[in-house]
Amino acid sequence: MWRQVYRILLLLFSGILIAAHAGTYESAPTSCLNPNHNVGQCISIYDCRSLSFVLRHQLTAQYSFVRMSQCDGGAYASGKFPFVCCTNDTNFHDPNADREQRIVFPDMKTPEVPHSGGQRVAFITPPHCGALTISNKIFGGEEAEITEFSWMVKLEYKNERGFLQSECAGSLINERYVLTAAHCVIGPIEQKVGKLVSVLVGEQIAASSYNYNKYAHSAPSQRFDIEGVIVHDHYGYDQQSNIHEHNDIALIRLDKSVEFNNYIQPVCLPIPTLQKELTEGVVLTVAGWGHTGLSRHSSVKKKVHLPLYDMERCRYVFANYTAISEEQLCAGGVYYEDACTGDSGGPLMRLNSASWVLEGIVSFGRQSCGQENIPGIYTRVRSYIDWIADHMDTWQ
Repeated sequence: MWRQVYRILLLLFSGILIAAHAGTYESAPTSCLNPNHNVGQCISIYDCRSLSFVLRHQLTAQYSFVRMSQCDGGAYASGKFPFVCCTNDTNFHDPNADREQRIVFPDMKTPEVPHSGGQRVAFITPPHCGALTISNKIFGGEEAEITEFSWMVKLEYKNERGFLQSECAGSLINERYVLTAAHCVIGPIEQKVGKLVSVLVGEQIAASSYNYNKYAHSAPSQRFDIEGVIVHDHYGYDQQSNIHEHNDIALIRLDKSVEFNNYIQPVCLPIPTLQKELTEGVVLTVAGWGHTGLSRHSSVKKKVHLPLYDMERCRYVFANYTAISEEQLCAGGVYYEDACTGDSGGPLMRLNSASWVLEGIVSFGRQSCGQENIPGIYTRVRSYIDWIADHMDTWQ
């Protein structure tokens, strides 16, 4: 009898072990090959001791290896993105292995991409744009790393006292052009703040900030005068509701070319080859120097990750205010996480492999920031690729 009971217990115990093993296997990180073709596990960079060591100690010569170690975390991925193929390796076994993939800063000879109008325009493509910085209030956001979102610029206005004042942001899309919101260059902002006179590129932190010493080693910012501004012909602003309606987009041409460096680079535009379907729940990232809930503006760039919001639900939320069109995006609706005043014109971005793509421009939202189930509204950049190309061509 005891022998029979033992057999039953053994079978039950074996079944429990098999089930436990199956559960462990199902949720385990996926296997991957790193740039040296060694097998590793695809996990969050923050959980990978070897590669996070490279970033913590700023071993810049090995950054290329870290970038090329990125992988898809798979269905069971957990932790913060990006995910990397983690092994003990921290650099290439062959010192020339990354020569073909090394990120170089764009110059005037940028790749030309045709658009539907039949003309050709110099849109910058990866790896020359949207460089990913793997990082160790925007409202409820976290502080961005020093080289993160290095295409972000501050728009500067001359106020009634003759001082420069920054109220909007923009995104550098090549060495001469900044993309921003139309309401940042015309309309009430001209009366309330002043005339747009310059663009500050490469600004990481305000000199008055207590964190200034942390960033003191960064390259100096560059200030540019404005050669011209083009606002979309059909941009509309409703003064009664204070809503920047459709076609809230503008191009700024700088008076001279920007000098690219580690702290100043352009973002990628969502040209057809970089477009992926945007569906509800897709995680996007917004960044800026706007309201943080504690002060008028943040002294350093902040970032927050926001889910794309369903268009039909978004239209319902704003039904009493304005009509939301297909040329707009809705994102957010998460409590205490939002883009707020002062981030107008700034970027809403999607991570595409190792490059950031500009999917939206901060346009407007409800008066109070970071409300549950009330998203922010963004200009959908991919709807304006031809418009951007056409108007850049007029200045070539």
